[in-house]
Amino acid sequence: MAYVIFDLDGTVIDSTHRQATKADGSLDLDHWFEHNKPEKIMQDSLLPLAESMRALAAAGHTIIICTARAIQPADKVFLAVNRLPYHALLHREMGNMESDASLKIRLLETYFIAQGFDNAAQARPIMFDDNLKVLDAMTSIGIKCYDATKINRRIAG
Repeated sequence: MAYVIFDLDGTVIDSTHRQATKADGSLDLDHWFEHNKPEKIMQDSLLPLAESMRALAAAGHTIIICTARAIQPADKVFLAVNRLPYHALLHREMGNMESDASLKIRLLETYFIAQGFDNAAQARPIMFDDNLKVLDAMTSIGIKCYDATKINRRIAG
Protein backbone atom coordinates (compact mmCIF):
# COMPACT_ATOMS: atom_id res chain seq x y z
CA MET A 1 0.00 0.00 0.00
CA ALA A 2 1.11 3.52 -0.74
CA TYR A 3 1.16 6.86 1.02
CA VAL A 4 -0.94 9.35 -0.92
CA ILE A 5 -0.86 13.05 -0.01
CA PHE A 6 -3.66 15.44 -0.87
CA ASP A 7 -3.80 19.19 -0.51
CA LEU A 8 -7.29 20.58 0.19
CA ASP A 9 -8.02 23.96 -1.46
CA GLY A 10 -7.84 23.72 -5.24
CA THR A 11 -7.11 19.99 -5.06
CA VAL A 12 -10.11 18.22 -3.52
CA ILE A 13 -12.06 21.25 -2.25
CA ASP A 14 -13.29 24.30 -4.14
CA SER A 15 -13.14 27.21 -1.69
CA THR A 16 -12.79 29.93 -4.30
CA HIS A 17 -15.91 31.69 -3.01
CA ARG A 18 -13.80 32.61 0.05
CA GLN A 19 -10.68 33.74 -1.80
CA ALA A 20 -9.51 37.10 -3.07
CA THR A 21 -6.22 38.17 -4.58
CA LYS A 22 -4.20 41.33 -4.16
CA ALA A 23 -3.16 43.56 -7.08
CA ASP A 24 0.15 41.65 -7.31
CA GLY A 25 -1.73 38.34 -7.73
CA SER A 26 -0.93 36.99 -4.26
CA LEU A 27 -3.59 35.62 -1.95
CA ASP A 28 -5.24 38.26 0.22
CA LEU A 29 -4.82 36.53 3.57
CA ASP A 30 -6.82 39.17 5.46
CA HIS A 31 -9.82 38.45 3.19
CA TRP A 32 -9.28 34.69 3.62
CA PHE A 33 -9.24 34.93 7.43
CA GLU A 34 -12.32 37.18 7.39
CA HIS A 35 -14.21 34.58 5.30
CA ASN A 36 -12.81 31.56 7.10
CA LYS A 37 -15.94 31.14 9.22
CA PRO A 38 -17.89 27.89 9.77
CA GLU A 39 -20.89 28.97 7.66
CA LYS A 40 -18.58 29.87 4.74
CA ILE A 41 -16.53 26.68 5.10
CA MET A 42 -19.70 24.60 4.84
CA GLN A 43 -20.43 26.33 1.50
CA ASP A 44 -17.23 24.90 -0.02
CA SER A 45 -17.74 22.19 -2.64
CA LEU A 46 -15.83 19.14 -3.83
CA LEU A 47 -13.59 18.88 -6.86
CA PRO A 48 -13.34 15.70 -8.97
CA LEU A 49 -10.19 14.47 -7.19
CA ALA A 50 -12.25 14.02 -4.01
CA GLU A 51 -13.67 10.80 -5.48
CA SER A 52 -10.14 9.55 -6.23
CA MET A 53 -9.20 10.29 -2.63
CA ARG A 54 -12.10 8.15 -1.42
CA ALA A 55 -11.25 5.33 -3.85
CA LEU A 56 -7.59 5.26 -2.81
CA ALA A 57 -8.57 5.13 0.87
CA ALA A 58 -11.04 2.30 0.15
CA ALA A 59 -8.25 0.41 -1.62
CA GLY A 60 -6.21 0.53 1.60
CA HIS A 61 -3.74 3.31 0.86
CA THR A 62 -2.67 5.70 3.62
CA ILE A 63 -4.23 9.10 2.95
CA ILE A 64 -2.44 12.16 4.26
CA ILE A 65 -3.96 15.60 4.02
CA CYS A 66 -1.25 18.24 3.90
CA THR A 67 -2.76 21.71 3.68
CA ALA A 68 -1.64 25.29 4.23
CA ARG A 69 -4.97 25.94 5.98
CA ALA A 70 -4.97 26.48 9.72
CA ILE A 71 -7.51 23.73 10.40
CA GLN A 72 -10.38 24.54 12.70
CA PRO A 73 -13.32 22.43 13.91
CA ALA A 74 -15.54 23.47 10.97
CA ASP A 75 -12.95 22.10 8.53
CA LYS A 76 -13.05 18.70 10.25
CA VAL A 77 -16.85 18.76 10.14
CA PHE A 78 -16.73 19.54 6.40
CA LEU A 79 -14.34 16.62 5.81
CA ALA A 80 -16.57 14.24 7.77
CA VAL A 81 -19.86 15.40 6.21
CA ASN A 82 -18.35 15.02 2.75
CA ARG A 83 -16.77 11.65 3.56
CA LEU A 84 -13.22 12.75 2.79
CA PRO A 85 -11.07 10.12 4.52
CA TYR A 86 -7.63 10.63 5.98
CA HIS A 87 -5.17 8.90 8.27
CA ALA A 88 -3.19 12.06 9.04
CA LEU A 89 -4.16 15.74 8.87
CA LEU A 90 -1.11 17.98 8.55
CA HIS A 91 -1.80 21.70 8.56
CA ARG A 92 -0.58 25.21 9.31
CA GLU A 93 -0.45 26.28 12.92
CA MET A 94 -2.55 29.37 13.68
CA GLY A 95 -0.40 32.47 13.15
CA ASN A 96 2.28 30.67 11.10
CA MET A 97 2.99 32.71 7.97
CA GLU A 98 5.75 30.64 6.33
CA SER A 99 5.45 29.88 2.64
CA ASP A 100 3.22 26.98 1.66
CA ALA A 101 6.17 25.08 0.16
CA SER A 102 8.37 25.47 3.25
CA LEU A 103 5.46 24.58 5.54
CA LYS A 104 4.55 21.43 3.64
CA ILE A 105 8.15 20.22 3.43
CA ARG A 106 8.51 20.66 7.20
CA LEU A 107 5.19 18.95 7.97
CA LEU A 108 5.83 16.00 5.67
CA GLU A 109 9.44 15.46 6.73
CA THR A 110 8.35 15.49 10.39
CA TYR A 111 5.47 13.10 9.70
CA PHE A 112 7.52 10.54 7.78
CA ILE A 113 10.43 10.63 10.22
CA ALA A 114 7.90 9.90 12.99
CA GLN A 115 6.75 6.92 10.89
CA GLY A 116 10.31 5.51 10.97
CA PHE A 117 11.62 6.76 7.63
CA ASP A 118 14.86 8.74 7.26
CA ASN A 119 12.97 11.38 5.26
CA ALA A 120 9.74 11.88 3.30
CA ALA A 121 11.16 10.65 -0.01
CA GLN A 122 12.12 7.30 1.51
CA ALA A 123 8.41 6.52 2.03
CA ARG A 124 7.87 6.94 -1.74
CA PRO A 125 4.62 8.91 -1.38
CA ILE A 126 2.75 10.53 -4.22
CA MET A 127 1.24 13.99 -3.81
CA PHE A 128 -1.60 15.94 -5.41
CA ASP A 129 -1.44 19.73 -5.08
CA ASP A 130 -2.53 22.72 -7.15
CA ASN A 131 0.29 25.08 -6.09
CA LEU A 132 3.13 24.98 -8.63
CA LYS A 133 5.68 26.24 -6.08
CA VAL A 134 4.70 23.42 -3.74
CA LEU A 135 4.92 20.89 -6.57
CA ASP A 136 8.42 22.12 -7.46
CA ALA A 137 9.54 22.05 -3.82
CA MET A 138 8.19 18.54 -3.25
CA THR A 139 9.76 17.26 -6.46
CA SER A 140 13.08 18.75 -5.34
CA ILE A 141 13.03 16.60 -2.16
CA GLY A 142 12.13 13.45 -4.08
CA ILE A 143 8.34 13.27 -3.78
CA LYS A 144 6.44 12.28 -6.93
CA CYS A 145 3.84 15.00 -7.58
CA TYR A 146 0.80 15.53 -9.73
CA ASP A 147 -0.76 18.86 -10.68
CA ALA A 148 -4.28 18.73 -9.22
CA THR A 149 -5.54 21.55 -11.44
CA LYS A 150 -4.75 19.58 -14.61
CA ILE A 151 -6.13 16.34 -13.20
CA ASN A 152 -9.38 17.93 -12.02
CA ARG A 153 -9.86 19.49 -15.49
CA ARG A 154 -9.22 16.13 -17.16
CA ILE A 155 -11.61 14.25 -14.85
CA ALA A 156 -14.33 16.91 -15.23
CA GLY A 157 -14.06 16.57 -18.98
